[in-house]
Amino acid sequence: MTTSGSAAVEPELAFGPYRLAPANRTLLNDGRPVQLSGRAFDLLLALVERAGEVVSKEELIARVWPSTVVEENNLRVHIGTLRKVLCADDSGMRYVENVVGRGYSFVAPVTRVAHDIRTTVLHKDIVRLPLLQTRLIGRDQVRDQLTALVGQHRCVTIVGPGGIGKTTMALAVAEALAPVFGEHSYFLDLAPVSDGKLVASTVAVALGVPVLGDDPLPALRAFLRDKQAMLIFDSCEHVIDQVAALVEQLLTDSPPLHILATSREPLRADGERLHRLEALAVPPPQVTREDALSWPAVQLFTERAMASMNGLDLSADNLRHIVHICRRLDGIPLAIELAAGRADFFGIAGLSAQLDDCFNTLVRGRRTALPRHQTLRATLDWSFDRLPAVEQQLLQRFAIFRGSFTLEAAIDVVTCDVISKSAALDGFANLHAKSLLSTDADQDLMLYRLLDTTRAYAAEKLAAAGHTAILARRYAEYGCRLLANAQADWESRATRDWLAQYGRSIDHVRAGLDWAFGADGDALIGVRLTMVSAPLWYQLSLMSEYRDRLETALRHVAQAEPAQEGWQMQLHLALGHTLLHTHGGDAVCQAAFATTLRLADKLGDMPCYLRGLWGAFTDAIFRGDYAAALGYAEQFGFAAERHAGEAERVIHARLKSLALHYLGRQDEARVYADLVARHPLTHAARARNHGFQFDQRISSLAIQSLVLWMQGYPEQALRITGDAVREGQEVGHSISLCFALTVACSVATWSGARQQAQTWTTLLLDVSTRAMLPNWQYWGRIFQAAWLLEYAPDDCARESLAALEQSPFCGPLQAEVMASAHPALLTRRAVQRATDGSAGWCRAEILRHQAVLALAAPQPDAASAEALLHEALTLARSQGARGLELRAATTLAAMWRDQGRAAEAAPMLQAVYAGFTEGHDSRDLQAAAALLAGLRC
Repeated sequence: MTTSGSAAVEPELAFGPYRLAPANRTLLNDGRPVQLSGRAFDLLLALVERAGEVVSKEELIARVWPSTVVEENNLRVHIGTLRKVLCADDSGMRYVENVVGRGYSFVAPVTRVAHDIRTTVLHKDIVRLPLLQTRLIGRDQVRDQLTALVGQHRCVTIVGPGGIGKTTMALAVAEALAPVFGEHSYFLDLAPVSDGKLVASTVAVALGVPVLGDDPLPALRAFLRDKQAMLIFDSCEHVIDQVAALVEQLLTDSPPLHILATSREPLRADGERLHRLEALAVPPPQVTREDALSWPAVQLFTERAMASMNGLDLSADNLRHIVHICRRLDGIPLAIELAAGRADFFGIAGLSAQLDDCFNTLVRGRRTALPRHQTLRATLDWSFDRLPAVEQQLLQRFAIFRGSFTLEAAIDVVTCDVISKSAALDGFANLHAKSLLSTDADQDLMLYRLLDTTRAYAAEKLAAAGHTAILARRYAEYGCRLLANAQADWESRATRDWLAQYGRSIDHVRAGLDWAFGADGDALIGVRLTMVSAPLWYQLSLMSEYRDRLETALRHVAQAEPAQEGWQMQLHLALGHTLLHTHGGDAVCQAAFATTLRLADKLGDMPCYLRGLWGAFTDAIFRGDYAAALGYAEQFGFAAERHAGEAERVIHARLKSLALHYLGRQDEARVYADLVARHPLTHAARARNHGFQFDQRISSLAIQSLVLWMQGYPEQALRITGDAVREGQEVGHSISLCFALTVACSVATWSGARQQAQTWTTLLLDVSTRAMLPNWQYWGRIFQAAWLLEYAPDDCARESLAALEQSPFCGPLQAEVMASAHPALLTRRAVQRATDGSAGWCRAEILRHQAVLALAAPQPDAASAEALLHEALTLARSQGARGLELRAATTLAAMWRDQGRAAEAAPMLQAVYAGFTEGHDSRDLQAAAALLAGLRC
């Protein structure tokens, strides 16, 4: 019979600081075990056995996955894992190299050495710590920080919720400190200890300290006195008072002693240093396939899933589901590991869909794991069962909150006859200390939230207690009070400050509305919440969602007895505003504002009447009915003069300026635009949101730039429209920024500012898409098509005209702007509006385009073209639109030149060109100057 000490054992493979033992499938780094999955070990062995050779990808896959069909992605992921493991020694040595098109090669020198059983025995004798069962992922920096902290301070506690990885991190730190503490590192698992009185004796038994008598403390003190040792107290929360007392006593008696503890709450021992262990970083929802694999939470899931299933397809679709899983599980390592372990049963997409039932899905932990880590429910049960009754009730009640919440909100909603305010405050602080409430500092505002898994668990408990309905009502009523305050603050605070305080309340509003209009809700509370939350939806530019919420509220109000005309008025006003930004002007939008004005007049509600006039004005502009828009502006001014203040009078001037601009009365428009620009209220932060959906200063700058360009001041127009865009970006209000960008794109396109037009067009498309504002996204498509036609003409750009013209967002104003942006975007609608006189502001430009088309026809009609150009020239001059006058004059002069009439062309063009005092680098002025130079030759 052969003994283990004399048996012939397969030689070990040594490279760098590593020893690879095929016989017992271990990898040691300087005598310390390195954790590798089974397939990663097989892959390393295959490469090391053929060190210096190129091993093809097909060979490696056949060896590591002999009976499974897998994709090359799986091999690449495992190679990446190997490289990370082998680079951890910081030697700088390269081990595994990719040989493009061929495979992989192990490039480090490898030596075959005899197996030395004494080394193994010595290692096992020294290390008194459990081996890490899995590789530490995404937390190397945290481990290094904690290692340094333990070296500097004698008592360190790793604090965090269940499943966050506290034990794994403690063992990783202990492993890093093995050279310091050697055989005097002890791991003390306190989870099985049910009686705090047994803590000291449990520690004594783990340390192998004989106890004579009832009190183990003297023997412990004697054993540890003057000994450089590290004790790891794991899972202290349920016996925390006794652990804290013992730790203080041991640290006092043994100056060289260091203690590392893990707990869901601080020990509050003398000299304790805390480290709150955060969840693994998760990627944003929209992330590329390559970037997704660089995030720790995704790395953990993929590694564990590969270990539990025959091949993991890392396709873009699967990675999208993996990202969703990791985000849904808040980056909690235990939850992610449990999810990965079920991937073989549900599949990745199926697992992602099952997470709403996470407690029945995440049920299969490692057989060797602690009972509380076998399922997600067991982990949370462990924490919940050890809470005092009042803290259990509070945790259940906090589950009613959706998203983050303030301390004020929490106390407001959960305080009741059973739980006093002082008890709620104490319980809140304790739940935070016990890692059941997470913090999320936002500037100067401290926010709290339950992790999604904790919230789902607490919500089950709340429902089982029969308290969900009453808490949902209190939550919705709190939302009404909060948003009423927000509404009062809206017109008096800068947008950024207002959003910083109230922006996150959108989660409260959504939760309240979902309950109120649900089967067990209260529709009247829902209607109130829908109305008072209007500024929040506007400032967050969530127009499509708010429109749906408003339509729901209107259905309920229509059924109310007696009729609630005040509510109908407010809801129709808000509906009209949302339609403006999602549909543009249309009959439904027009009807919403008409209802608002009728009811506001009947009820004598002047603020609502003015807001209704503003909405009707904007709707008329979008519909291209500029005369009606001017009429609404005049009504606004009339009402403001008698019933409102200075701020409303400034708004009247701004509305009138825009209407006059679109009517083609540029000189009159300039008077009002300058008045608005000079007025102190235009610059006052408190007036900028004055009950209307555009930031007042941003919109005034944009309108001023439109008028300036038309009057022949392209430099000033570009500068001022650039200011509007910058302020829009600073304010962070998507709708105001989209308006500023739409005007900026117009001015840049007209000026021939190629780079600026491209930059602003790209930004407009990005902002409108992210904010889900299809009306404004359509404006971006117009300018994108114009830019492509001008600077990168191709078939796709030309084909875009048909798509643009057929879009439901292509109204009269859009058709006119298309015509002004590029002649190839001239539509039949724009021509018709020029013919009937509706297109006041750009009629001269449309006439010029028609003249160019007449000259370019198979049978050119020079006489018609000249008549059209004379009409365009005269019209632009009468409108004060020097910018369009120059274009018409340049086209007419070029035609005369081609007809041999240079003597007439030069003085005519020179007279118009001489009227410009700036902008000589713009495209139109450069073209005119070049033509004049040619005419004089």
